[in-house]
Amino acid sequence: MTRTRARAARPTVRPSRTVGRARTSAMSAVRDARSTRRLRGVLVVYLIITLALGWRLVDIQVLSAPGYRELARRQTERDIELPAERGKVYDRTGEPLAISLPTATIVANPRQIADPDVDVDVNDLARRLSRVLPERTDEIAARLRQDRGFVYLARQQPHEIGVRIAELDLPGIQVLDEPKRTYPAGSLAAQIIGFAGTDNTGLSGLERQYDSLLAGVPGSMVAQRAPQGLEISSAPRVGEPPVAGTDLVLTLDSEVQATTERLLADAVKRYKAEGASAVVIDVDTSEILAMASLPSYEPATIGEASGYERRNRVVTDAYEPGSVNKAVTAAAALEEGVITPGKRIRIGSSHTVAGKTFTDSHSTAKATLAEIIRDSSNIGSIKLAERLGPEKLHEYLVRFGYGSSTALEFPGETGGLLADVDDWSGTSLPTIAIGHGVAASLLQVAQVYATIARGGEYTDPVLVRGTVGSDGALEATAEARSRRVVSEHTASLLADMLVDVVDDGTGGNAAVHGYRVAGKTGTAQKPREGAPGYQPGAYVGSFVGFAPADRPEVVVAVSVDEPKKGYYGGSTAAPLFSELMRFTLGHRRVPPSDRRELEETAPDV
Repeated sequence: MTRTRARAARPTVRPSRTVGRARTSAMSAVRDARSTRRLRGVLVVYLIITLALGWRLVDIQVLSAPGYRELARRQTERDIELPAERGKVYDRTGEPLAISLPTATIVANPRQIADPDVDVDVNDLARRLSRVLPERTDEIAARLRQDRGFVYLARQQPHEIGVRIAELDLPGIQVLDEPKRTYPAGSLAAQIIGFAGTDNTGLSGLERQYDSLLAGVPGSMVAQRAPQGLEISSAPRVGEPPVAGTDLVLTLDSEVQATTERLLADAVKRYKAEGASAVVIDVDTSEILAMASLPSYEPATIGEASGYERRNRVVTDAYEPGSVNKAVTAAAALEEGVITPGKRIRIGSSHTVAGKTFTDSHSTAKATLAEIIRDSSNIGSIKLAERLGPEKLHEYLVRFGYGSSTALEFPGETGGLLADVDDWSGTSLPTIAIGHGVAASLLQVAQVYATIARGGEYTDPVLVRGTVGSDGALEATAEARSRRVVSEHTASLLADMLVDVVDDGTGGNAAVHGYRVAGKTGTAQKPREGAPGYQPGAYVGSFVGFAPADRPEVVVAVSVDEPKKGYYGGSTAAPLFSELMRFTLGHRRVPPSDRRELEETAPDV
């Protein structure tokens, strides 16, 4: 049994050393392969991260660098605009009409005030400020709580207010210098000069027209601050200094302007009128010495003024001139030779054209041109126009400046209303011949008489004499352009006829003691606005003329808008013309037409 068991038992087999080594080597190879893959993965991830970081650095330092620099600049710097001093406006004698005075503007940095490190009670700060500023405590507090780095608390305050605020030394509050437009002469020439707003921009009148010259060039300053708004006092401030605006010198004479406005105000009151306007022109230079419309406004209360009060109505409003326009018809008739001074034409008591009958207030069988002008004959003027024809009458109206605005290019200036001759109706010729169916500004009408006074030459009106730069020298504007409208002979004949209007005709109230005055009355009913026909009881009376007639110096044109006490130009505008012309001639020391006559007729004092 012992042997049997011995045969049945299997012997134990042990692997050889060679096989063990093979297995160990295979397992090590697997581990090495896994380590290599892990290392490669790590290297790939590292490379990706490195590339991403590198790209980010390139993006920050190169591609997006300007944007980050601007972000940093915005956090640490604030651009402060330094307003330029606006140019002054003077009259012809150097009297200031518009200047800029330094004022204090109070600003705040709400973000600095809200910074916990500053430790400021907003309500207390607002109460302290309201004791000095013209603002309520709650309004100031509301502004101080805004999430902004800059807010206005009060602008263009008196200098002493700025001093008091600065002495309080309040955190987040700063006082800036800002010029404010001021008009030393008050309402004098207000409609001409216009006004500038709080931001130093011209909004109307010459302030608007010459804004690019008057405004100057604002400067700039860069203040460096910490992100919370605290100023870095040691940081340098850089910028450009402001450049002051250019000064304007006008042709206006303040004394003539003031007298014109006073006389217009008196006329409005005397005749219970809606308004009155006037313009005074130097014949030789075509310079406007005065131009005004009443009622006007005070620049300090511009917000309360109506559009009618704000407008420089001498140039912005067109009206039917009425019989004043007969001078154009007469000049055209003389120039074209359709009538001679001594020839008499049949007038009659009425005249019908295209179904419309025209009449005169006084009947004359026949009349010379001088008598037609003297008596302001409607029928006589219409018959002259018929001899001229529509084309010629239209041509002379254009020559005298109707239908287009003047060279002043004043803001809102009207060119009047003059239809093309092809659009004239059957009654256009007769109505336009007597000053209806056509509209012009008072300045355009004044230019007609200035052309006659100047011997038949039209010269552009001038309102600005020149500019004054930083060197203080006056640089004159370009010489006014002139053109021939009618011959000197025609102008001379017509001037003598216009003298008869004042001496023996409808313009007797326009006479000026000691001077020969030439001029013409005009009365016209006002058209309805936006509808055909005329407004019942609404008239404009006017008178336009020049003196001395033998050597013209001054043209004066006046109109009275909707007078309630009398409405004829001869009874409302003519007396106003006489007063204004008398003052202007005396102010300019114009010698009388006949010294002996003046001495003989002078009243005893």
